[in-house]
Amino acid sequence: MRRMKNKKLKAILSISGYFLLVLALCFVGGLVFHSYYYELVYVSGISMSPTLNGADDERAGSIVDFGIVDRHKAALDHIDRFDIVSTYYPYNAKYKNDYTEDGVLKPGAKMKIKRVIAKPGDTFEIKDGLLWLNNNEEQVNIKYPFKININEGHLHDKDTTSPITLGENEYWLLGDNRNSSNDCATMGVAIKKENIVGVLVAIEGKAQLSVKDYVCQECGKTYKTNGDCRNCGGLVEAEYKLINKQYQWPKYF
Repeated sequence: MRRMKNKKLKAILSISGYFLLVLALCFVGGLVFHSYYYELVYVSGISMSPTLNGADDERAGSIVDFGIVDRHKAALDHIDRFDIVSTYYPYNAKYKNDYTEDGVLKPGAKMKIKRVIAKPGDTFEIKDGLLWLNNNEEQVNIKYPFKININEGHLHDKDTTSPITLGENEYWLLGDNRNSSNDCATMGVAIKKENIVGVLVAIEGKAQLSVKDYVCQECGKTYKTNGDCRNCGGLVEAEYKLINKQYQWPKYF
């Protein structure tokens, strides 16, 4: 009788051990997969209002939306008009940008979240806030499936364009808040596919910003306060982390 009990106990322990091992492997595998292919992001600023909520005055204590972007090659190969993407801005001598003249991403570069308005090969025009697409030499009004912020009775200058034809692997990105967005319209250049790093999957909730470090936007050297970098003279700005996350039912895109 005692031997039978011992055998049963060993069998239960063996099954339990295998179950815990499989569970641990699934957890670790999921964690690695999520970290490698997906990225946690938060909404910086108000350029994507009213769709996404950031902070007008970004600082410690600000409440912002956070979510995940998909970095799979499959997602980047199938970017469509009106998708929301995360990107870095290419080198442009006239505007603040994220790459050096040699095409190297700066250590302190900050990712932007914008919406795709036109995709490679499109010939388009924005008139009075409306998107017109050249389809077989006929201009067709493409309705936005989202809301945009434009001051009533006054369209921002950059929200009206002459016809633009995008080249291969070029995208035209704008913020939904047209009056307060640094994007393709303000820079006057399209964003290439190589500068886009992810496609927004979902907004998962809201969180509070907390200062992680103060980082030079040019060389990446860290400091205890903001100001000018003693190493290269670049601007030292706060780099934030998320605390007090409040999850909600995900808003998928």
